[in-house]
Amino acid sequence: MVEREEQNTLETLTAADVMTAAPLTCSVFSTALEAVMIFRDADCGAVPILDQGKPVAILTDRDVALALCNTRDLVDQPVSTLMKTGIVTVQPDDSLLEVCKILEANTVRRVLVVNAEDTLVGIIGWSDIAAVISERMMGRVVKDIVLSS
Repeated sequence: MVEREEQNTLETLTAADVMTAAPLTCSVFSTALEAVMIFRDADCGAVPILDQGKPVAILTDRDVALALCNTRDLVDQPVSTLMKTGIVTVQPDDSLLEVCKILEANTVRRVLVVNAEDTLVGIIGWSDIAAVISERMMGRVVKDIVLSS
């Protein structure tokens, strides 16, 4: 019974229902310091990177931490040298079930939400999904993603 209710929740809720709307972003010309200040000020671990207003990459706090292994001077380093390209996107009206399937299929922890014009409207991470489903269901989603990677 609970599992069916959660399945309904995953099918009924949309990406727009759970996303963090209008996330702070950087351009490909922003510096690592600018991105780190967004991590701090927005209390987040990922920043979408835009080029001419369109999302082209995502930079995570982990990317910055790993870059520190190669150099201590990241302050003026452009995010374009640190960011991960090959973003995964969903549409605002995609069901949460579809979002979970996309996370699993791409073995990623976050997806960017874009509209029909490919303009960034939000970001969804595991924590956004965890807020609306049970720990048991979240465990299944995470297990499927981790085992797929």
